[in-house]
Amino acid sequence: MKKLASILTLVFLTIATNAQSLIPVKYGIKAGLNFSNLNITPAIDGVQPTDNSSQMGIAAGFIVHIPLSDKWFINPEVLYSQKGASFNYAFTHDYEIDQRDEYKTTNPLTLSYVELNPTISYKATDKLALNFGPSVSFLIGEDYDYTQDPVRDITNTAHILTDGLVETASLDVGLNLGISYFFTEHFFVDSRVYTGFIEIASAIQPYEVITSIIPNPAYTLKNRAIVLSLAYLF
Repeated sequence: MKKLASILTLVFLTIATNAQSLIPVKYGIKAGLNFSNLNITPAIDGVQPTDNSSQMGIAAGFIVHIPLSDKWFINPEVLYSQKGASFNYAFTHDYEIDQRDEYKTTNPLTLSYVELNPTISYKATDKLALNFGPSVSFLIGEDYDYTQDPVRDITNTAHILTDGLVETASLDVGLNLGISYFFTEHFFVDSRVYTGFIEIASAIQPYEVITSIIPNPAYTLKNRAIVLSLAYLF
């Protein structure tokens, strides 16, 4: 991860240095909102489908506006970005005796990243730019909560179920596609759609403590988001 971040930083700096002859290079700030969701895929046979609701997070940081020509630009960004969603699933637990319990769960998950976006822009008109480019995000924080209905019966020591688990990955890689609208030479609004390519987390359903065997992940998760931002170039 550190090597990848160093390489990307070096690329940004090299591009910025080589573009100095194409003045002006502009630096700016950017702030907006992520309307994020999760692409959830069953990882094992027999698990029930999930449903999830989008959540809103912050996306803010710094941007460099580097002209390559009068139409083409590179806009490297370094952002703090919150992604995730609240996903729900149901599961059935069968006991050794003739007994079956059915549960519903709620799983809000918020992931905080440092996000690097080497965005390429094409200025279609004086006001409108088309943007695309890869995105690499490094996980710096996570907030996960698990609730279950009905609540666990901890008095039944013979059959105690654990809480559901989420195991997160430290890296996310995806693609940004979007447009920018320039109100002035310095002030613009940016909208984009983000699609994650790699698994950023896996969800493990509750299991009986008595077995001491952690089951395989039931679901794999990927990020996706719609991002709306305002930016100002100095």
